[in-house]
Amino acid sequence: MNLALDLSLKLQQKLSFQMIQSLKLLQVNTLQLEQLLKTEIEMNPVLDAVEEMEQKEEEPQEKDEKSDEEEQELEVKEDEIDWEEYLEEGFDLGYSKSEEYEHDRDRYEPTAVHQASLEEHLSNQLAEKKIPERQRLLAQFLIGSLDADGYLRVSIDHIAEFTQTTEFEIEEALNVIWNMEPAGLGARSLKECLSLQLARRGLHDSLALKIITEQWDLFEKVKIRDIARNLNVDPVDVQNALEEVKKLNPKPGYLVVPEKSSPIVPDLIVDKMDGKFVVFINDRSIPSLHVNRAYADMLKRGSTVKKEVKNYIREKFNSATWLIRSIEQRKSTMLKVMYAIIERQPEFFEKGPPNLNPLKLQDIADMIEMHISTVSRVTSNKYVQTLHGIFELKYFFTEAVGQKQGGSDISTMRIKTRLKELVEEEDTKKPLSDQKLSEILTREGLNVARRTVAKYREQASILPARLRQRYD
Repeated sequence: MNLALDLSLKLQQKLSFQMIQSLKLLQVNTLQLEQLLKTEIEMNPVLDAVEEMEQKEEEPQEKDEKSDEEEQELEVKEDEIDWEEYLEEGFDLGYSKSEEYEHDRDRYEPTAVHQASLEEHLSNQLAEKKIPERQRLLAQFLIGSLDADGYLRVSIDHIAEFTQTTEFEIEEALNVIWNMEPAGLGARSLKECLSLQLARRGLHDSLALKIITEQWDLFEKVKIRDIARNLNVDPVDVQNALEEVKKLNPKPGYLVVPEKSSPIVPDLIVDKMDGKFVVFINDRSIPSLHVNRAYADMLKRGSTVKKEVKNYIREKFNSATWLIRSIEQRKSTMLKVMYAIIERQPEFFEKGPPNLNPLKLQDIADMIEMHISTVSRVTSNKYVQTLHGIFELKYFFTEAVGQKQGGSDISTMRIKTRLKELVEEEDTKKPLSDQKLSEILTREGLNVARRTVAKYREQASILPARLRQRYD
């Protein structure tokens, strides 16, 4: 065995606290941002919240000139900020709201009730775990990527590419989340979610877990006899195993934050002005952030404040700067995504539902030259108020159905909406079969096969014809 010294250079991107913070701000909606900023203001003495600022007439022009620099990617390092020079030249650091949006037809009623989010619930558990810092940051990133159901919808390879890490490191961090409560969080599919819950219950060698892992296709169709034959067990045993599976929760995220209906506060507002669609950030409830001038004076040259105090204040200034820049970056990114959606869905914003075109997250990511994970965070758990009502941003992303003879693709949402209309208008004594629905859609220019109709009918929670029939 030979011992030798090896010197090598390599580039490595680290997930800093500031990067985690900026990504977290992209994820939250307006109500969550309001609560988050209130917490930051309480923890950071340098930050002040000002409801109304007395500004000179020329200030908006100066802020516009700075906006291009402030909206750049958050790449400025803390060490590169020369606070002494910055403070001597002038002090004008702050987050101000977007221009006032006055509208006589507000179609929502805000609610200020705060409930601990799934991310907060998991972050508290993560803080108690003794794991390497790098793994902790990756786990925090994954926690922020979970949807309301508790699933990780972004692929591992995309996350590895975005964080400049390996898939193995991502898998290790994901395993940390799998060991959190409740069981099933961080799953990438329903199959994996149910498997994680069964394993947590100690049913590693159970028939239920065997059915989920080996007979998933038949399990989805509830083919009990076929499953029993394939596994060489009695159908009664299969039935009992399925009863065990029924005790599991397919959406573990809602065990932390129960699904409930409540007034929706839109994060964005789209209106039409002078024939063009204009997007506003709905930030009227968000406090305006500014830094305390008294603390700024302590950092100026000639100050008699002790060095330890200056270092503490400088650290809080760095934190405040990153927070303010992250909020501005959040606004800029949200506007870019919303304008891109409008560009790709013009018929919807002109005519309303169900005039949606096929659209994927990757399409928007390519348009605004950002990573798909960033677009996913921006569109997660956020709503937009339009002339046709309030919609979740995810609503605008639909799959495509190819049409024959060179016809343009149509969105699955449009087909599902039309299916619902046809079923609502049908004679309940003679409900329309899937074949009949297919024929009607084809005559209307929507070439959809019978099997496709059956698939979309199930996805739209529409019962088959035989179960929709009424005999009265």
